[in-house]
Amino acid sequence: MNETRLLLSRLDDLVYKSYCGEVEGLGFLNELEVSVSHNYLNNLKVEHTFFGGYPAASRMYLYLSDNTEGFNDITPLKISPKGGTLTHRDYLGSLMGLGITRECVGDILLKEDFAVVFVRRDISHYIMQNLSSVGRVGVSVTVYDDDLTAFSANYSEGEIIVTSMRIDNFISSVAKCSRQKASEYILSDSVFINYSCVDKVSKVLSSGDTVSIRGIGKFKIGEVLRNTKSGRLVLSVLQYK
Repeated sequence: MNETRLLLSRLDDLVYKSYCGEVEGLGFLNELEVSVSHNYLNNLKVEHTFFGGYPAASRMYLYLSDNTEGFNDITPLKISPKGGTLTHRDYLGSLMGLGITRECVGDILLKEDFAVVFVRRDISHYIMQNLSSVGRVGVSVTVYDDDLTAFSANYSEGEIIVTSMRIDNFISSVAKCSRQKASEYILSDSVFINYSCVDKVSKVLSSGDTVSIRGIGKFKIGEVLRNTKSGRLVLSVLQYK
């Protein structure tokens, strides 16, 4: 059974349990899994929502619409190194070294002198008790209790010039690449618009759309500000950091 079929099977189980009154969510899903889940549940006309612990999360838990109490399934942990500089891969590798599966770990946000890691609540105490080092660097682990909404405002605002609102033109502009390379991103399941994986280079964007491009970044589409003399569009864009 491939990964997509396994995910669809898990979704069917989740829907069945919800009909039986059981409240459950799926572990943290990556963007492609979110897209598959979103489209599948839409076809079943099952209301659902995603939440990753803070508003701008990339890896997210899936809940059915009446299961909002399940949002308590996520705990943010603050991991503070005792010297040294650590990367996203360092933190993730050490967590996996504890025997934790990838679906138990959400986003890892790197700050100046610590990291905030979103994990399943039921393993948070295990991590706090057992994660004493990341690589060769000693660390301390506590629950992060500051305001999480601050993470949602971490973006920069700018303007780009596009020939049209087609997704391939947008990618070409923000990634500073050719349209052929932009098409490769799209055809390799690396581009997502509002939870859905895009497979058509001619897809037209609208104001308010959120676009994620693997390896490039995440963007919020603003308004068309003006036209250039050559007929191109000047578009406002927010880029998440």
